[in-house]
Amino acid sequence: MAKKKVLMVDDDAVFVDAVSAVLEAHFDVRTAPNGKGALEAIKSDPPDIVLLDVMMDYIAEGYDVARAIKDDPKTKHIPIVMLTGVDELYKYRLAVEDGSAPHDRYLEKPVDPDKLVSVVKELVSPDEA
Repeated sequence: MAKKKVLMVDDDAVFVDAVSAVLEAHFDVRTAPNGKGALEAIKSDPPDIVLLDVMMDYIAEGYDVARAIKDDPKTKHIPIVMLTGVDELYKYRLAVEDGSAPHDRYLEKPVDPDKLVSVVKELVSPDEA
């Protein structure tokens, strides 16, 4: 059986390399450094899940990308895991008060590798998690 495709979108190359190394044992990992790259990658080869940093080229780029994914009938089914390193108060404001940023899970950096693998498995293959 083919591995599920994960698109990891983050502008921190070190973080991308570290997380990719963990995920590649279980998934086919692809990356994009920003929102524009993510949307292009999704259009050309839709992933089974998107791991999306909140702050990249601008402060809420991840949320704009999440909205674009969920607003498109062709991609709205793709689960989104938001990743961020911002503090609790700021995260609360962005994730809860904004309400317009669709996502399936929210994980804080640094991400525990086992937790990330578990969440991705749960969202892409709930029967196998």
